[in-house]
Amino acid sequence: MRQIVVGVAILVVTVAFVATAGRAQERRIPILIDTDLGSYLDDAFAIALAVASPEVELCGVTTSGGNAETRAWMACRLLTSVDRRDVPVAWGQPPQAEGKVEAMYQYRYHPAVLFGRTAKPISDEACELMARELKARPGEMTLLVLGPQTNVARLLEKHPDARPWIKRIVVMGGALKVGQNGRPPVEPEWNIKSDVAAAKAVLAAGVPLSFVPLDVTHKYVLSLAQRDRLFAAQTMLTQQLQLLCQLADEEQPQLHDAVATAVAIDQQQAKLEDLRLEIDDRGLMQSALGKPNARVVTGLSSDKFVGECVDRIVASGKMTELREPKNIVELVERGGLPGRVHAFEDYETDIERRWWLAGRPETKDVPPGSSRACRSVLTLDFDDLSGDHKSLYSAVIFNPVPGPPMGERTRLSFRYKLAGTDTLRVQLYTLSNGYHRQLTLRGLAQGEWREATVDMTQMRRPDGSGGPLAKDERIDDIQFYAAPTATVWIDDVVLFDAAPENEQQPFPQRLVFTGWFDTGKQGQEWPGDFEIVPHQPPRTWKGARSIENRATGKPWIRVSLRGERPVGKTTNLRFAYHLTGGKSLQIILANSRTKERVERPLDDLTAAAWAERTVELDTEKLQAADELHFVLPAGATLLVDDVLLYEP
Repeated sequence: MRQIVVGVAILVVTVAFVATAGRAQERRIPILIDTDLGSYLDDAFAIALAVASPEVELCGVTTSGGNAETRAWMACRLLTSVDRRDVPVAWGQPPQAEGKVEAMYQYRYHPAVLFGRTAKPISDEACELMARELKARPGEMTLLVLGPQTNVARLLEKHPDARPWIKRIVVMGGALKVGQNGRPPVEPEWNIKSDVAAAKAVLAAGVPLSFVPLDVTHKYVLSLAQRDRLFAAQTMLTQQLQLLCQLADEEQPQLHDAVATAVAIDQQQAKLEDLRLEIDDRGLMQSALGKPNARVVTGLSSDKFVGECVDRIVASGKMTELREPKNIVELVERGGLPGRVHAFEDYETDIERRWWLAGRPETKDVPPGSSRACRSVLTLDFDDLSGDHKSLYSAVIFNPVPGPPMGERTRLSFRYKLAGTDTLRVQLYTLSNGYHRQLTLRGLAQGEWREATVDMTQMRRPDGSGGPLAKDERIDDIQFYAAPTATVWIDDVVLFDAAPENEQQPFPQRLVFTGWFDTGKQGQEWPGDFEIVPHQPPRTWKGARSIENRATGKPWIRVSLRGERPVGKTTNLRFAYHLTGGKSLQIILANSRTKERVERPLDDLTAAAWAERTVELDTEKLQAADELHFVLPAGATLLVDDVLLYEP
């Protein structure tokens, strides 16, 4: 497995690359990259190096490994960011080697990709793209293989006539004498062992083959100084690399694949030895006696590798330009207990983690009372109609699902910390209208956690149009943007309708759960046992209606909290209700896993009319809950809406 080690970064092959680049106008080098982009950072640096090298004609990118389609979309986003939509991208069809896109998945799950702002992978599978490009340039094309060799083996099997069209195959993989971190290779190298059969097939194919093993590549790591210089350039290409480093949460990535890219561009920069290689059934590669079947890189011809590569990537683009802040507003008072809580995120649980669209969990620098917050990463503006797409921004974004309808006095409360800027843009997407609105805060404190509340009805589109946020307008994607050179930390985000002027109860200490049933489906966004039904006028939207509990025969409503949520010593429950056929019910807050529960009977309830009730629950011994029950007497019917669990 590739790991981070302290060392010196190497991206390009020394001074001789200057001469190679000087020959670029004479004849460019056609290269097709096969990559498992998304598992490790070195694949992104390898593609960046190829894109930044004027002597390279990048003829295509194919992806291998598990989630190969996701990897292809990631490659499309990277290439689109540097105006290389012309490069075709295809993914390898299953079966593929094991492997998941985990930490860097946000790079694929982005509006730029989802809503057609990037190029798309072509319909052909990877080996078909390879065959077509090889046929168009017989004897000229280098296949650069940076992951499992599944796609190349499939090419050789399905298109044996393509073998003489291949100039050479350059593989980053294997280890002979030195493995990870300079130790002997007791374990097979990942790219080989993840698909041993494919590696054996490529080795036996009889085509010109070069291996760039861990013996060489393990030495080269992006140093902090070189990383900082690379990221300071703030070009679209360097911003993509910075973003991927943030998502992977690696400060000093190893650059195995970048070394292989440099060798593919000009093998004269490498020390090569002709060897006979064999791969055992575990994937361990060894040299053996006999006729050589591959060339193996044993070293590089110069140690001045890092600076020239950083220079090359930096020089390949211009510094991005930021749009001037617009719609500058002032903070407002948060007020008392909200009239309604539409959505919240405190980052304390992973219940809604798949909806964290930009940002990484932060456990060290958090506000008092929290164990986790969210730290910004770079992202394109989510506004695909009138947003700023000339730069990336440092952002925290999450999606409240299902998108709730707003009230007349919508507010957004949050805790923040800023570094490197005093300006923060807050943005919201409206599902009802299909566009974004924004407002900007300036003069904010830096270097310490603060609380802030904004009036969301002051939001406007970037050109000032769109009008204010209106009642019953459905929203999505709550977004916080700062300059790309800044960092913003966000916690305790609450989207709510402002408290009535006569509200005496203070704003909650902590929110546990908010349940309303206007949008989304029962069992999906709103799991539990109940029916979602339309309200009768004058109420609007929908509520939850009781059904029969088959185990007891009594009517009830069981609202799942979608996961275990921590509770404090005291938890308040506020809910709106319409009860017929009785004047009492029982409240149960429970943990279905531990079987612990807190019960509270309620009497003298309002009958046959909508009312609101707030009750206090002693939850000191409960610790966490995942279900809320409303248990009714036989023959009763209950409608419930605007459920709010909170720590007062």
